[in-house]
Amino acid sequence: MRFIKTFGPIGLAAAWLMTGMASAQVTLKMATLAPEGSIWMQALHDAKTEIEAATGGAVKLKIYPGGIMGSEKDVLFKIKTGQLQGGGFMGYAIGKICPDASALMFPMAFRNYDEVDLALEKMRPFLDENARKNGFETVGWTEVGFSYAYGMKPIASLENLRATKVWGLDSPMLMDLFAAGGISSIPANVTDVLTSLQTGSLETVFGPPTAAVAVQWHTKVRCYNTMRLTYSIGGVFFSSPGWAMLPAPHREAVRAAFDKHCRLLTPKVRKSDIEALDYMRTQGVAPIEETPEVRAAFEQIAAVALQKVKGAVFSAEAWNLLQQVLKEIRGA
Repeated sequence: MRFIKTFGPIGLAAAWLMTGMASAQVTLKMATLAPEGSIWMQALHDAKTEIEAATGGAVKLKIYPGGIMGSEKDVLFKIKTGQLQGGGFMGYAIGKICPDASALMFPMAFRNYDEVDLALEKMRPFLDENARKNGFETVGWTEVGFSYAYGMKPIASLENLRATKVWGLDSPMLMDLFAAGGISSIPANVTDVLTSLQTGSLETVFGPPTAAVAVQWHTKVRCYNTMRLTYSIGGVFFSSPGWAMLPAPHREAVRAAFDKHCRLLTPKVRKSDIEALDYMRTQGVAPIEETPEVRAAFEQIAAVALQKVKGAVFSAEAWNLLQQVLKEIRGA
């Protein structure tokens, strides 16, 4: 009775409400293709730890790594049906969640990391809004990396490339580039590429260096061209209904943690790619230096391919914004 008299009925109600809020717990389930032990998965674990500490355990994360929940297409379906609330994506899903992000991944769009960093920073609000219109909240962007061409035969020019057996990978924009350049390609699942290199049914393949070493392609190719063909980005997203599950006071803590660890991940990805290229060279994979003439030739066929892609894969608004940003960066 003394406690009730001192605290009063309003105080008791407030205390009960606060106790209820403190005990309330939200668990967000997310999936990724990134394998356990990878730098991408470590970044997600670091964000999870920080979020659970910052919210006093009010927000929990359950992360399914290594494709446990299926392909990115499968994960998007499970998000749509409410089985999952989000994911860390690096491929197919980016084009569905944020189609305009594909403008940054168009072949030959970037020349170096400085251009990538400045363009992504300037375009973040535009891309975040694009994702939001498609029913997703962006909490972090990160790097997948630049892709290079690796070959069993010299690939110093367009003519060289046309004369080899080229992998027709699942990258529609790169396939459009090849079509514009008169480059024939042979389709193959990524899991079959190493065997195809071993048998000689494929001679030229593409991908980020870290991935090329991880899947052992470097053991079969003899050279790579230093020209950066395409750039790829990844990100962490939650569905709008999933994001709405979070109590408003905790949303910024969740966003800040993912954004922080995605940003910290990018230099790790770059370091890994540099180390992978260095390792390839020690294994006898010879670099073929990019020349201004070869870059100009690829940029020319990219301009042809762009006419098919712009307005279909990504909006003209996204491309024009990117070109405006690059013009400012290059001072052209």
